Amino acid sequence: MKVKRYIINQMYRNSKLRKAIAFSLFVKAHSRNSIIKNWNINKLHDITGVSVNAIKARLATLRSMGLIEETGIDKKHLVFKSLHSHTAHRNVVLPSVEFKPDVNLKKNAYAQEIKNLENVLVAMLLVEIQRRKDFAEQMIQQKRNPHSKKEYTEAVKTCSRFGYGRKFIDRGISYKYMAAKIGMSISKSMQIVKFAANYSIVKKMRNIAKRFSMLAKYTEDILTNYTYSYRNWIYKIYANKYVVL
Repeated sequence: MKVKRYIINQMYRNSKLRKAIAFSLFVKAHSRNSIIKNWNINKLHDITGVSVNAIKARLATLRSMGLIEETGIDKKHLVFKSLHSHTAHRNVVLPSVEFKPDVNLKKNAYAQEIKNLENVLVAMLLVEIQRRKDFAEQMIQQKRNPHSKKEYTEAVKTCSRFGYGRKFIDRGISYKYMAAKIGMSISKSMQIVKFAANYSIVKKMRNIAKRFSMLAKYTEDILTNYTYSYRNWIYKIYANKYVVL
């Protein structure tokens, strides 16, 4: 599945849009030609397992973005429009995640699958955040060690445009930052990282800096400036780093 990059970019701090796009992706995957013939709210409820009020909210969001259209005589058919562009670089490719419903949950399998799609979309926002960090690192390195004059010129323009500094320092992506950037709770951020790691969307890497310090255990400011000490080493734990898989 593919989603236009500009739609993905609008999902930051917009849970309503994420829910609506997940709903659309599910319907498109479970209908012929993305059309629900002789549609009504109850029919969509039977197809998706989502509550009537939630369906109305999702349709309102999709309609406001021009992503659904009623066609045919008396507007009896509901068309879920394409979410991807014919130009490859304008799309974000969603990873294929094998879904197995949990029989212990109250939500039926269809509603669970839509929620799973929503989690995939949120995970892709984490991927986009990391990719921007990777791009910044690439441009800074390219500026310092270009292979050609053209590469140097492009790197200088890019660094100037986005305000990249002279040195790249990766302090990771904290759960708190994720929560504020994407628009969700810190606990939800932790769940999404676990979800993304379990499905090999990203690889989580611990981000710990260490420095040798003679008699570190006697230094009074260890707990102020560093996280902990061990023998003659002092350690600082930063937010996790991620590798896009």
